[in-house]
Amino acid sequence: MRNFIKKFVCATVSTAVALSISGSAFAQTVNMDLYYDGANHKYSAEEVKIVVKGEKITGLDVPPLIIGERTMVPARAVFEKLGCEIAWNEDAQEVYVMHGNDIITLKIDSKTGSKNGTDFTMDTPAKIVNDRTLIPIRAVSEAIDYNVGWDDKTRTVTIDEKKNEPTEKPSKDNSSDNNSSNNSSNSGNTSDNNNSNNNSSNNAVTPEPELISVTDVTVPESLTSEQKFYIKASGEISKYNSFILENDRLVVDVENAKNNVANNNITTTNSSVVSAVRSGQPESSVARVVFDLKSLPKYEVKLSSDKKTIEVSFTVTTVSNVSTSTKGTTDYVNIYGNADINVEMYMLADPDRVVIEVQNAVSSLKSNYTAEGTNYINGIRTTQYDSKTVQIVADVSRTVEATITKNNGYTSVAITKSSLDNLSYDSSSHTLTLLNTSGITDRGVQETDNYRGGTYRLTLNGDYSEHFGTGTIKCGDDYIDNIKVGLDSNGHTYFEAAEKRIVAVKKTDNSGTMSFKFVNPKEVYSKVVVIDAGHGKQDNGASGNGLYEKNVALAVVQKLYSRLEADPNIKVYATRLDDSYPTNASRAKMGNQAADLFVSIHLNSSTSATPKGTEVLYNTHSNETGAGNKLTSKTAAQIALTWVINALGTENRGIKSRPDLIVLNQTNIPAILIETAFISNPSDAALMGNDATLDKLADNLYSAVSIMLNDYTIR
Repeated sequence: MRNFIKKFVCATVSTAVALSISGSAFAQTVNMDLYYDGANHKYSAEEVKIVVKGEKITGLDVPPLIIGERTMVPARAVFEKLGCEIAWNEDAQEVYVMHGNDIITLKIDSKTGSKNGTDFTMDTPAKIVNDRTLIPIRAVSEAIDYNVGWDDKTRTVTIDEKKNEPTEKPSKDNSSDNNSSNNSSNSGNTSDNNNSNNNSSNNAVTPEPELISVTDVTVPESLTSEQKFYIKASGEISKYNSFILENDRLVVDVENAKNNVANNNITTTNSSVVSAVRSGQPESSVARVVFDLKSLPKYEVKLSSDKKTIEVSFTVTTVSNVSTSTKGTTDYVNIYGNADINVEMYMLADPDRVVIEVQNAVSSLKSNYTAEGTNYINGIRTTQYDSKTVQIVADVSRTVEATITKNNGYTSVAITKSSLDNLSYDSSSHTLTLLNTSGITDRGVQETDNYRGGTYRLTLNGDYSEHFGTGTIKCGDDYIDNIKVGLDSNGHTYFEAAEKRIVAVKKTDNSGTMSFKFVNPKEVYSKVVVIDAGHGKQDNGASGNGLYEKNVALAVVQKLYSRLEADPNIKVYATRLDDSYPTNASRAKMGNQAADLFVSIHLNSSTSATPKGTEVLYNTHSNETGAGNKLTSKTAAQIALTWVINALGTENRGIKSRPDLIVLNQTNIPAILIETAFISNPSDAALMGNDATLDKLADNLYSAVSIMLNDYTIR
C-alpha cells in the first residue's frame, strides 16, 4: 500500500481538514468566493488560528475556512507536523493519511472512512471546495491518536498528542477528572473506566492473550489448479480480518499472532491471479499476509473447521472449449468455461483476424480448431497469451464486423460480412489502409483534429460510399477504439477515428493504396506544447475585483493559442478553449501523451488585498538532468517569469518548487504553472482585466515558449 501511496503523495493540492466550532470573537474577517456541492457560495467569517503541538501554523496558501459550522484548514501544513504523509487519488476520489503503520482512507462526499480497512463513521464527509480537498480533522486526528481542541475566545484550533494512558485503570475520582478536562474526545473511555471501577476493586490488569504463530503460506501447484492459498497457524485462530487495499491488494490480518513464515516474500509463478504473497508484523500481536493481485477477481476468505488454517480462494475462469457455428450470413465463435467469460476484442489486418481475449482466465484448450461450414472463418488459434489472458484468434477471409453476446453458460462472438469494403485496420501498427484507390482522382484528404472531443477525422473530396461502404470498424488497440465510415453534410466520405489518446497521422499514398498511421504527435511534429487554462465550468478558481480566475486564464490561453497555432514550427494543444472543466489528472495526461512542454495559466489570490506580483511554480522530475542544455521545469519557470513580468510590470515573487500540484507532479515533461498576478490585489486585477494588457502578455508568453522549445534540447 505504501508504494501505491507514494505515487499520489505529490498529487495532494492544498488538502484541508474539518472541525466543529461554535461561538465568535473579534478577529480579522476573511472574505472569499467558494464553490462546493455544485453551487457557488459567498464566504465571510472571522479568522481562525491553528496550533499544532504548541506551534502556530502560518504562511498557509489557503486560510482556515468555516463551512457549515465546520472549520477547514490545509492538511499538508497540519498533518505533516504530526509526522503524517498525505496523498490524493483523483481517479478514486480518495484521500489517504499515513501515520506509522496506519493508513486512513477517506472518500469524497462519504461519511464512511476506513483505518487499515476497518470502516468508521464521521459526522461530516470529505469535500472538494474550490478544487481543494477538505477532510474532517477530528476523525482523522483521533484515528492517529491525537486530541483536537477549540478555544472559542481566541478562535484557535489546537492539535496535541494524547497523554499516555495509565497501565492500570484509574480510580473513579480520576476518571471523573478526565471526563471534565477532555470531555469531547474521551467520552467513550469514561463508561469503560466507571464500569471497571464498579466491578473490580483491585484494579487488576487484564492478561494479554497467548500468541499463536503463523507458520506457513501455501500457494497453488499449477496455473490450472484451483486458485486456493492457505495460511497456516500453530494453534487456533481466534480472530482475523480481510480487506482490499488500492492497487489490487488483498490483506488478511491474523490477530493475537506472530509472523513466523520462513519466506516472507513468495513469487507465485503458478497463479493466474496472485503475483506475490508477502507476510509481516504490522503490530506486535497481528500477523499480516498480503496478496498482490494481477486483477481483482471474486474471492472468499474462510476459516477451517479446526480453526488452524485460513483458506483464501479466488474464482478463476478456465476456458475449456471453443466451437464455431453458422446461422445464415453470420458466423459464431462460441467460448465455454467454468465461470463467467469476460472478453475484449479487436481486429488485425494483413491477414484479416478477429482477436478475442478472455480476461482473468487460464486455458485448457487445444491450440487449433477447424471452422468447417462457416462463411468467413478459416480457422481458430488459441494460446495462453500471459498468466491471466487467454487469446483466441479467428482467421477470416475478408473484412468483417464482430459483436459480443453473453449466453447462458457461454459467450459468443458473432462475425458478419462488413458493409465496409476495400479497407482494413491493423491494430498492431494503428494503421488504416484504403485499398484499390486508383479510381480516386482527387486524392486530397482533409484532416480534422478534434482532440478535445476525442476524434480525428479524415475526409475525401467526394462520395466513395460505393467503394468503401458505410459502417464502423472495431479497432480496440491503445490508440483507436473504432473508426466510423460515413458521408458528411457535403456528401463526402469520411473516416472518423474515436481516440483513446491524442494522435497525429502519417499518410502514405500511391496509386493503389492510401494508408493513415495514427502515431504520437511527437513522431510528426518536432516541437509540441500543451497550454492549460486553470479551473473552468463549475470551478471558478479565485475571484476578486469583479474577475473570476477561470475567465481570465481562458482569455490568456485563447490569445496564446492563436499565436502558437500560427507558428508552423510549433504544434499546440490546449486542455480547454471554452468554459469546460478537464480534471487536473487529465490535463497532466494530455501533456504526457503528446507534448515537450506543459504550461498552465492561473491567477493568485490572498485573504488580504496587499500581496501582489507574479510567481511561477514548478516541480523537478526525476528525468530532468539539465545536462547538455536540456530544458528543465526550473529553467522553463525562470524564462516564463522574466517574460511575464516584462509584459505586466508586476512585482517579481520568484520561482517556487511545488511538488504538491497534480499538473506539475503527474507530468513527466517540463511543466510550469504561472501565477500571473493577484486577482485579490486591485492594481494587479486592473492589469488582468485589460484586454490590451492580455494581448501583450500573450505576445510575451509566445516568445517565452518559443525560447524554451527552440533554444533548448527538448528530446
